[in-house]
Amino acid sequence: MKKQMKQSMRRHEKQSAGQPVDARSNGSSRASSSNSVSASSTMRVSLAGAGKSYGEHRALQDINWQIAEGEWWGVVGANGSGKSTLLQLIAGTEEPSTGQITIDGRNIGSYSRKDLSRMIAVLQQDGLPAISYPVRDVVEMGRYPYQNWLGRESAEGARVVDRVLEELGLTELAERPLDTLSGGQRQRVALAKVMAQEPRLLLLDEPTTFLDIKYQMQFMELLAAWRQKNHITIVAVLHDLNLAALFCDRILALREGVMVGKGTPHSLMTEEQIRDVFRVEPVMVSHPSHAVPQLLLRREK
Repeated sequence: MKKQMKQSMRRHEKQSAGQPVDARSNGSSRASSSNSVSASSTMRVSLAGAGKSYGEHRALQDINWQIAEGEWWGVVGANGSGKSTLLQLIAGTEEPSTGQITIDGRNIGSYSRKDLSRMIAVLQQDGLPAISYPVRDVVEMGRYPYQNWLGRESAEGARVVDRVLEELGLTELAERPLDTLSGGQRQRVALAKVMAQEPRLLLLDEPTTFLDIKYQMQFMELLAAWRQKNHITIVAVLHDLNLAALFCDRILALREGVMVGKGTPHSLMTEEQIRDVFRVEPVMVSHPSHAVPQLLLRREK
């Protein structure tokens, strides 16, 4: 059982570190770490004609998109529109079938796994598996990209973990087993794990799906504070358009694998756009406190 739990956590480590979870080569065909980009440089992600096919199915096609450092993008669209596939391409866990993806002007495939995992972290919607590992041990797994081949790291790693636990209010829970925590607390631990990874780009796949309203807002506010403090870039797949409008600078809309719009919440969240993307009858209003568009739904009958 313990071996199975370790395997499960290792799988999550690789996903959140932007690494493929299949058994591929150790990256000998990629550029060496000596060519890695300095963490202090400006990060820019570019997709040029990027597409992904699985056999005859075209999950994504002709995506042209620029993501500048420090931006917060929301990715929206109906189920099956290609949102998660898009994140996988940016994370490097899937290779594009067409077009190319570059980070700081270099093809994403030229980076070593460790280079990618030091730049990009991924948080899945299911967060972390319910295991009995203490919270601190789980957060320390976020330091995986900085460990040597013996699985060791300098004392700086412990200081990073301590700081992250304190920032997210998890210090008192550090020795608690993960499977004894509430859903909101576990999602905070999941966020702490990727924060400990110190990424420059955070990819989120429906991170608030299983949280109630209180914890949704708490989670998004934590993200906003972390972004402001560290100037990280965030790309978040979100089902809740109102949350997207409240927190994201820009929104990209997908329909059946095709990008049908990108821009600010004000330019994307119009009745015409919502009707086109989601096939519903919307009513758009302005938020009384934040002056951003908010979505109401109109019943058919």
